[in-house]
Amino acid sequence: MFKKRNISVYNDLKTGFFCRLLLFLGVILLVFYILENLFFLFRTNENLLGILLAFAILLLGVGFILYFLSCQFAKLACIAKDIEKENLTEDNEKSK
Repeated sequence: MFKKRNISVYNDLKTGFFCRLLLFLGVILLVFYILENLFFLFRTNENLLGILLAFAILLLGVGFILYFLSCQFAKLACIAKDIEKENLTEDNEKSK
């Protein structure tokens, strides 16, 4: 019924890509919000500006959370590599 999936520790579930994407979109929306408030480029109403600010904050928040997860996955991969290296050296010593 359910397929068993083996996920490698080197698979970061694309958190690095989505982190950069969401941070980029959040910064773009934040810059647009700031420019619109300062220079009234498109003369949008206050509701739209509030929505832009809300989405900018939301995207930046999720982007930072994904950045944290990406860093944790990188540390996990480094730990797994060290453990594999130790196991290989132990196996080589046992075979001698």
